[in-house]
Amino acid sequence: MNKIAVIVAGGKGTRMNSETPKQFMLLKNKPILYYTINAFLSAYDDMEIILVLPVEHMGKGQEIIDGYFDASRFRLCAGGRTRFHSVQSGLSLIEDASIIFVHA
Repeated sequence: MNKIAVIVAGGKGTRMNSETPKQFMLLKNKPILYYTINAFLSAYDDMEIILVLPVEHMGKGQEIIDGYFDASRFRLCAGGRTRFHSVQSGLSLIEDASIIFVHA
């Protein structure tokens, strides 16, 4: 059965008092989002990732994927107005029976 993690990374970082959204801030020279993605990919060899990002940050998300991971294990989609809508957007890409992990 497919294993798919829907990672909703749409935060703006306002509580961090930063122009840079927290998922893109560096921790030990890697974006925080790297560690979230890596945890899921390390859990199962056949894990797929649906990465949900704000439209304005899709390029940055793609850079992280291309820089650290096998891009064939990913699908990107645009988030929605709220976290609920973003999760819904990610889930809408799943067509087959799957085990689904949601990190929101």
